[in-house]
Amino acid sequence: MKKVMKFMKRTWRFWTPGKASTRVHNDLIDLLNERKLRYSIAMHNKNIELGFDCEDGHRYQIICSIEWKNHLCFYVSFTHTLVPEAYDRLCHLAQMFNDRMSDVTLRLNMEGESLHLFSSIPMDYAQVHPEAVDNRLYNLTSYATDISWAFDRLLKTDEEAVFVFAELVERGKGN
Repeated sequence: MKKVMKFMKRTWRFWTPGKASTRVHNDLIDLLNERKLRYSIAMHNKNIELGFDCEDGHRYQIICSIEWKNHLCFYVSFTHTLVPEAYDRLCHLAQMFNDRMSDVTLRLNMEGESLHLFSSIPMDYAQVHPEAVDNRLYNLTSYATDISWAFDRLLKTDEEAVFVFAELVERGKGN
């Protein structure tokens, strides 16, 4: 009976796309409450904001935004300050992350000296498959923790990006 109800719910959601953004927003709030994560909602645009602390003393913030009522977008910003002297190493490390991650893009903003992670899910898919939102949010937090550690390591030492990334991989094997 549960499978039939789940199928009916998906079918209903698929055939009523006008309310997709409201449904996905409410599903995301339910997911965050279920996971007992603290969040805030911006009143002017209903963006959902989450903040996380990393073990290296840095923070990252995830903003979940519904854009143009057809995409659920995730923006992750980090507290790292990128220095121009390490530009080549930073780009190399960012490229290694981008090569390994799927459905997520790491961006460097050297003018703003900031680091950002971006991902999106089409609204029609997010409303029919709410588990995709849960998986994406889980992957983003996992990626963000690794990115924060790696960029902190790169900026504090004079190691090359390849060695920092190799150390990250070895560190992940120990878990």
